[in-house]
Amino acid sequence: MDDHGAEQDSGVRRSERLLLAQTTALEQAIGGAGLDEALERLVQAGAERFGGHAAIVLMSDDGRTLRFGVAAGLPESYRRAVDGTAIGPLDFPCALAAHSGERVVIANVAQDPRWASGQAALLDHGIAACWSTPIRTATGTVLGAFTIYHAAPCAPGPQDLDAVDRLTRTAALLIERDRTERERQSSEAMLSSVLEHLPVGVAVYDTQGRTTRNNRLMRDYTNGSLPSADDREASRWRAFHPDGRPVERKDFSGARALRGEIVVPGMDFLHRAADGTEHWTRVSAAPLRDGAGQITGVVAVVSDIDAEKRAAQGLAAALDEARRSELVAHEMSHRIMNSFQLLHGLVSMQTATVTDPAARKAVEQAFSRIQAMALVQRRLFEATRNDLATLDAADYLQRLGESLTGAFIDSSRCTLVIDAAHGIPMPAAQASSMGLIVTELVLNALKHAFGAQHRGTVMVRFEACGDDRRLTVTDDGTGLPDGAGTAKPAGSGQGMGMTLVHGLVRQLGGRLDIDRPDQGGRPGTRFVLTFPA
Repeated sequence: MDDHGAEQDSGVRRSERLLLAQTTALEQAIGGAGLDEALERLVQAGAERFGGHAAIVLMSDDGRTLRFGVAAGLPESYRRAVDGTAIGPLDFPCALAAHSGERVVIANVAQDPRWASGQAALLDHGIAACWSTPIRTATGTVLGAFTIYHAAPCAPGPQDLDAVDRLTRTAALLIERDRTERERQSSEAMLSSVLEHLPVGVAVYDTQGRTTRNNRLMRDYTNGSLPSADDREASRWRAFHPDGRPVERKDFSGARALRGEIVVPGMDFLHRAADGTEHWTRVSAAPLRDGAGQITGVVAVVSDIDAEKRAAQGLAAALDEARRSELVAHEMSHRIMNSFQLLHGLVSMQTATVTDPAARKAVEQAFSRIQAMALVQRRLFEATRNDLATLDAADYLQRLGESLTGAFIDSSRCTLVIDAAHGIPMPAAQASSMGLIVTELVLNALKHAFGAQHRGTVMVRFEACGDDRRLTVTDDGTGLPDGAGTAKPAGSGQGMGMTLVHGLVRQLGGRLDIDRPDQGGRPGTRFVLTFPA
């Protein structure tokens, strides 16, 4: 065999060894070997192929410096010198290759003016020539550099450059695969952590209803199968239609999602736990699809809504009971007003037949009070039409005042003024007693406070005083005689109106004070009722 044939045979063997090294490195990576182990196979192949040394440096995560990766034949001192080198045009060829993204070839370090600052470091380590090729991804991102070092000056030929490029491309595949895998593992770890700490149960099922992934909370709800696809699991879940009919398994959230539906915000289920207790849950589900749009599984989410559901059920029951009570109360109020109207008619007929003056006066007084009580009852009924339990005291007193003015007050002789602070809620029972007291005191003032020649004003004021309520009724009339208005035993001569007032004050648990304020020379009368809210 001539020299040319021998050289060709040697070139073939070198190419075969290079291909074997590439294949082995890729197989190692696929088999789970570490990145350094696979890259070491490449740099050893490079060193053998060119009869020198070889190294791979990698870009740091921040893209500013180089991290020494693996090497074949280089001393430890050179590794330390390169590790951490800033990416740029000075010091080392690998730094310039990473910086520029272009191959850097130094055929003779001692004669290349570009390495004046780093020449000594290269020569001191026995490096007379080096070729550094950037390691790039398919999109052009620089990952590092593959460098071949020689102890004697030399320049690469076309076959040499082709061999370096093949090694560099293989290194790029290995590095990019490793980065992708590390990113995948990091994302997987973060996703697993998020899933495990979510306050809801989450699971992914395949098209057969088998669990492929779930978190801690979901494991408390299911044993690894979609409830609609597993007889044992399905028996622990119950859902109902609005009309009370049970929901069939084929219409459970997961089953609907496998048919392509998105079940959000979800269906409410009563779930029976292993210890036999039942809890309300809300189950949402959505289909998972591949790139072609085909359903590959389903993701389901279970939320604990037991406290919310039971509170809503309790509220619904309470509202239903309140509605029933409201209907009864309004019916009673309606009947009371009808009774007042009937009594009003009977007394009116009786008044026409009474001839004795004293008796007629007593009947007329009774007639007047029946009118007043009916008026109070009507205003109370209107005020509590929307809310049976409470009402706004100011609105109630304003309407009562309007009714009293229209029914009993001669505007040429008297003016009724209501001064009440809005926004003070009052139970209906309290409002009823207070309304009767106001009615009696106003009618009493109309009857006794103003003479035939006098015109006056009656002021009704209502206000909150801490935990108490204060009602003040003041007139600017002639004033009460001594001893009038005080509580007296039955039969002692006290009028029917004041007897009723004192009884209502006791019913409210309050205190009634009476005095004669000086109002421009006219003493008048003031009633101050204080009672707890």
